[in-house]
Amino acid sequence: MAEDKKVEYATLAETPEETPEEWREEKQNETKVDRQEETKTGTQVATQQAMQAAAQQTRTADCCLAVVRGGYGTLAPAEQRVAFFILEHPESAAGMTSIQLAAAVGVSESTVVKCCQRLGFTGFAQVKLALVRELATSREGAFGKVEPEDDVSTICDKIFTATLQAVEDTAKVLDPGALSLAADAIYGAKRVFFFGVGSSGIVAQDAQLKFMRIGMTAFSYPDAHAQITQAALLGEGDVAVVITYSGRTREATDIIDLARKGGACTICITNFPASPAAQGSDIVLCTTAHEATRLRGGAMTSRVTQLVVIDCLFTAVAMKQSDEAVERLKKTVDALASRKV
Repeated sequence: MAEDKKVEYATLAETPEETPEEWREEKQNETKVDRQEETKTGTQVATQQAMQAAAQQTRTADCCLAVVRGGYGTLAPAEQRVAFFILEHPESAAGMTSIQLAAAVGVSESTVVKCCQRLGFTGFAQVKLALVRELATSREGAFGKVEPEDDVSTICDKIFTATLQAVEDTAKVLDPGALSLAADAIYGAKRVFFFGVGSSGIVAQDAQLKFMRIGMTAFSYPDAHAQITQAALLGEGDVAVVITYSGRTREATDIIDLARKGGACTICITNFPASPAAQGSDIVLCTTAHEATRLRGGAMTSRVTQLVVIDCLFTAVAMKQSDEAVERLKKTVDALASRKV
């Protein structure tokens, strides 16, 4: 034991002591390195945030009317008047100043600016530039709502134009990252449930049939009470896909709340990303649709965009299965071949 202590003392004695000047110099160097690392990290974070913000602004500017439609329900009443004018008279709005637009809808100039900023634009100037660019590249055809005096040819032109425009707008606002997350969640799920009422319920049934044909354990229920009951029984490993145009129906919000309480992953397909159903979901897939007729209950363009998003989601999941998905689809086609006359 005494020998060990001698060795220890000898080792300590051989260690050279630092002078105060050397110690201060070493500390200054350490501090300099730490500051450089902090500056580098801060710069990287700021750069990444700036790139994300720029990407979001670019995405917003590329689909101005789609963004306005999608955010309409989140605006204050006075701001909705501004947004409604932009949607109904985009050509006129593109040629106005913020003061002129404010006077046209009966609000203050600051309300116009706040409306644009709440929708994700820097201000009304960016909205005008986005409108000019979008109107210059928008699909040719008859625009506006179908009127009683329209003949059949004009009605068809307006319906086709509105539908094709809605699909193109949805392609612009649909987030590929969110779609990828949704595909991963469904691919790894034990069970997948598709929920929807009214016309959204028809889309839910279409989705269930598609995913069932590639071997997924998928369910949908036409009865609203059955949907609520099933949602209460969901748990970890389950995925609930809720399809709702407005995102504000009681059924949609209740199903999402029940599913999340049970531990299930929730995916919402909606036209309004700031709606209660969207805000309560884990993943949101956005559509954008503006009905060409006053028959909103007919859910024309909105149903088409929902079906397109389901097709994108289905294909993304199927590609993860690749050969297995193709083989399963072939089996279902062969099974139904004998039913043809």
